[in-house]
Amino acid sequence: MLMDFVCICNHCGKTIERKFIYCPWCGKENAEPGDESVLENVFKQLEARQSNDRISRVKKIESKIAEIEKGLRELGINN
Repeated sequence: MLMDFVCICNHCGKTIERKFIYCPWCGKENAEPGDESVLENVFKQLEARQSNDRISRVKKIESKIAEIEKGLRELGINN
């Protein structure tokens, strides 16, 4: 079974081979999770990153919309 050979890095949440001592993605030492709290912490970190990424994308979109609206106003085209 695949899960016999892989695990989730406790620090970055990426899937790595269970035999790795250090995560090849983040470089942190890979300690085998002893309880559910480790995985819960990883998922909380991933959720926070996803939330921050969404906020960043929305801000970029809002900025682009503002640029387009400014350009339209300069051309005399209003909504």
